[in-house]
Amino acid sequence: MPAPHPPPAPAPARTRTSVAIALGALVVVVALAAGCGTDAARPDATTVPVAGPEAGVTSHYGTDAGPSSQPTTKAALAATHAFAATVDQSTASFVAAVTQLQADVTAGDTTGARADELAAQGDYDAFRELETGNTINAESLDELASDVGPDQSFGGLHAVERDLWSVGPLASDVSGLAGQAPVAQYVLSRERLGPEAIGSVAVDELSWVVDVALPDSQEQYSHRGLVDVAATEQAAASLFAILLPLGRLVDPALTGTVQQQFATLAFEVAALGPPGSTPDTSVPAGVRLSLSEQLDATASTLARLVATFTPYGTAGSPS
Repeated sequence: MPAPHPPPAPAPARTRTSVAIALGALVVVVALAAGCGTDAARPDATTVPVAGPEAGVTSHYGTDAGPSSQPTTKAALAATHAFAATVDQSTASFVAAVTQLQADVTAGDTTGARADELAAQGDYDAFRELETGNTINAESLDELASDVGPDQSFGGLHAVERDLWSVGPLASDVSGLAGQAPVAQYVLSRERLGPEAIGSVAVDELSWVVDVALPDSQEQYSHRGLVDVAATEQAAASLFAILLPLGRLVDPALTGTVQQQFATLAFEVAALGPPGSTPDTSVPAGVRLSLSEQLDATASTLARLVATFTPYGTAGSPS
């Protein structure tokens, strides 16, 4: 692993995006969640219901891990609560960005609408991996032109992106997106994952950047694919932050390594430039390769750490 880099200079603030706000509030969410699980009346085997395809399954804390009064069990419960709060915040930001997008399109503000669409795309990236089990919802929000036949239409964020940077039925596509955004918000509000599942989502997010976002930009009309790279890396880092207290209890050395890798990763992503205004073509192949290697290394080490969380709740998967 390369030596840690110095902290990057603050990146220019992106207008109309709520990603930075959501990340700034994460510390508060985790701090509040860390205080969960202190009720004296809680039984030793604390349970948390799981939504999605495993509905009815319950994640157990305190069975394999020990009594619920143990610090590791409290940290596991806090992670589950913080994860749910973070998902609620991410989907609320997405709905707000889509609402603003619709308002700017109605007002004829193309510049503002483009910024809104990129912000909404970044917000969607924060929870895209949670949609893997809901193909219909995922397609309605993030389908690509290449996902359908030449004579077929597509909708969602990329249809609006096409309309704004090329040509298409803008008002109709925005209306469809605005109707579907609250559906995603409702479905994902039911997510309750244990620590191992939360960590697996973070690993999958990093892998998605390596396998999809870096080699083949998803923003085929705006050519602002760095929005996906930055937002997904930040989402993975946010999930790791949720798991950090538990990791420090279970394996402090490995947790410290992952933390250092995320710091290096954040520096490399920030060095690419402002996501909303940096064209894909401005990133050299060598830089992409270096970033891909760092993403892969971080995902691999994180996966090792996640494996140690098995006793603290394994049930649950993205719905």
